[in-house]
Amino acid sequence: MAKLISVRIDEILDLTGLTLIGLANFTEVGEKAIRSYHSRTLPISVEIVNKLCDPFSITLAQFFDFNSPVQLSAQGIALLEEYRQQFFHKRKGYFKEEKDAFIAKPKSTGPKRERESVAYVVKQTDYFAEGKSIAQMISDFNKEYDLQLESGRLYDLLKKYLGKELDRVASAKTNQDGLTSKREVFLYYRRKNN
Repeated sequence: MAKLISVRIDEILDLTGLTLIGLANFTEVGEKAIRSYHSRTLPISVEIVNKLCDPFSITLAQFFDFNSPVQLSAQGIALLEEYRQQFFHKRKGYFKEEKDAFIAKPKSTGPKRERESVAYVVKQTDYFAEGKSIAQMISDFNKEYDLQLESGRLYDLLKKYLGKELDRVASAKTNQDGLTSKREVFLYYRRKNN
């Protein structure tokens, strides 16, 4: 029975995207205890199983029906989304995808620092909420991150994020005399689906 319960906990983790620590915090079950229940080194009571199920509106009958998959209720999904909004950005290890989503501010030097700095700006800031040209980025990155990048190098670094995190949109350029230039300028935006 302990093995089936452990598998069921894994199923809840897969459905929710939570880690064991996140599930413990979300359901108000102790971290050490939930690790022990999951690794089958401590027997779990029906009361604790109920605490794990209750926020997701999973009944005990559903939990213990090991021949059927568990399903989260709409209310459980809504509570989980509120929890995600409250804690995801705090990087407490509550969500499986935290490792991929967060990049630390770079402390390296040379080309590695350039790569890490651009990754940091793309993934961790709202810099690209409004369209930015390469020329704007060169100026801003120099001021904000002490990065002296040439346009070709910056473009090469940005290519990694095109189609995933960033969109590139052609835009008309206005000359100093107020007339529209025949030369196009590309603006980089955060993708709408991110």
